[in-house]
Amino acid sequence: MWFRFLSLVIATALIGKASIALATRQRFYAVRSRQYVSDSLPLKLLVGPIVVGALTLVAWYETIFHYRPAAWVVTGFLTALSCMAFDHVFRWKCHRQVMLKLVANPNVWLIDCVLLAVGAGFVALALLAY
Repeated sequence: MWFRFLSLVIATALIGKASIALATRQRFYAVRSRQYVSDSLPLKLLVGPIVVGALTLVAWYETIFHYRPAAWVVTGFLTALSCMAFDHVFRWKCHRQVMLKLVANPNVWLIDCVLLAVGAGFVALALLAY
């Protein structure tokens, strides 16, 4: 049950972010650019790593005590995402420079297309494997 829930949470986040970014591309990335211009990490950007870290702990608990055959997909994805999120927080100065270049790229919408596909994969995983 928890793996289905976690898969749907991941899918909702990926599909939601990608849909909003694709629907309001210029506005969305203008806001993101303003966040990345700041030398100091905006406090609202700490919410994501905290939520992802909590979901990762739940996934590991479920993997250890209530293992399911495809549990490694959710647990591995959340673990990697959690590591990246905390790395970006602790190395904000480097991360923001990379992201400023990325959001200025006219082909940034391709990343959102990939996020839609990965999100659809997690929906399929939730419905078919769990």
